[in-house]
Amino acid sequence: MSTADTAVSAEEPVRQRRVTRRRAGVWVTAAVLVAAGVGGNAALIHAIADREPVLVLAREVPWGRPITSEDLQPVALSREVGGRYAIPDSARSQVVGRVAAENLHAGQLLEPGDATRQVVPGPGQRVVGVRLEPGRYPARGLAANDPVAVHPAPDSSTASAGEQPSAAAGGEFLARVVRASAPAPDGAITADLLIPESTAPAAVSAAVQGAQVSLLGPGK
Repeated sequence: MSTADTAVSAEEPVRQRRVTRRRAGVWVTAAVLVAAGVGGNAALIHAIADREPVLVLAREVPWGRPITSEDLQPVALSREVGGRYAIPDSARSQVVGRVAAENLHAGQLLEPGDATRQVVPGPGQRVVGVRLEPGRYPARGLAANDPVAVHPAPDSSTASAGEQPSAAAGGEFLARVVRASAPAPDGAITADLLIPESTAPAAVSAAVQGAQVSLLGPGK
């Protein structure tokens, strides 16, 4: 046997061992990938099984408006998140007919405090419509739940005498906007204002004579 043949014969077992190691490595890698896939699928199945449908707003619902079934849609969330922050879809019938406790926006989760049984107006309250001319309300307009200060225009007799109107006779009062109309061709709007019975005389004066409305900050 020549020297070359001897060298080839000596290298053959080495090649076989390398091929065997490569094959073993491939099988180990395949086994790891299969195990990872099975584990991932199990985790996905568990995650899906641990979800429940909760209520999300399908459209805007202004403060004070009753909530309808069409305002709501179900979205699946994990039970931990949904149970803590949102109302389950199974409780839909308990929500429909209640009143929005604040301005509710499309896409937000419906939380337990977002719906109330308190209708608008409630006991001891009134809703009064007041027409507001351009320049007598904020340029950004008025939205539901806006807190405002309303200053009725003085009547001609009070203005000529130089008297300051009292609250009962038509002085400034606080209110909350229930809704406001779109501007008319002349720019005027009509705002429905929620007021306590105690300020009804001033509100009636504003409705009859016109008024200036100022937007107040949060917490008013």
